[in-house]
Amino acid sequence: MSEVLRREVVYLITAITTIIMFVEFFFIGTWSAAEELRTWAIIIANIALGLGAVRLLAEHVRNIQRRRAGVWPFSIWLIILFVVMFLSGLTGYAAKHDPSSNPVYNWLFKWPYTSLGQTLYAITGFYIFSAAYRAFRARNIDAALLLIAGCFVILTNATVGEVIWSGIPVIGRWFLDYGQVPGMRCFLIVAAFGMLAYGFRALLGRERGFYGEVAGE
Repeated sequence: MSEVLRREVVYLITAITTIIMFVEFFFIGTWSAAEELRTWAIIIANIALGLGAVRLLAEHVRNIQRRRAGVWPFSIWLIILFVVMFLSGLTGYAAKHDPSSNPVYNWLFKWPYTSLGQTLYAITGFYIFSAAYRAFRARNIDAALLLIAGCFVILTNATVGEVIWSGIPVIGRWFLDYGQVPGMRCFLIVAAFGMLAYGFRALLGRERGFYGEVAGE
């Protein structure tokens, strides 16, 4: 099969799938063909997840083999924890169809994994704070207004704001209700139009980025 024909087959499958899901959502309600496609989508997603895990392990095995400075010890820990987590979850699922039934899996998920996730989320706050510090610089009138509004919103979310002045939460809530909400609605409307345009381009075969092509080629 030629390269051109293979590409056209991909575009045709994409268009047919989109039309089936569109018709089911707007006109039918429940359609066996759409249910079958969703089932295949779940299967393909799990296959992709498995391939990603294999690719991850292969990359870290190469790090260990090449003794990459400052990397390969962490690769060893990643492989060990990956194997322990996978096997403990698999045994729990095989026993009671629930990975958390295995105490090892339950402990690893509840304490190390959840705690590390919360730590990463907390660290993200420092990056947000530094980004806000760089953004909130009153270089002109617009930046000054943004700085003032941001300060009121931050103090509204913090309990110390009401202690400083009882009017801060009122002003901050006004900025949220009459400044943030309309702006977010505009973003959502524009994003919806963008998704519609992307869908129509995919149906017409004009959007080919998912095949690795550059628009306009």
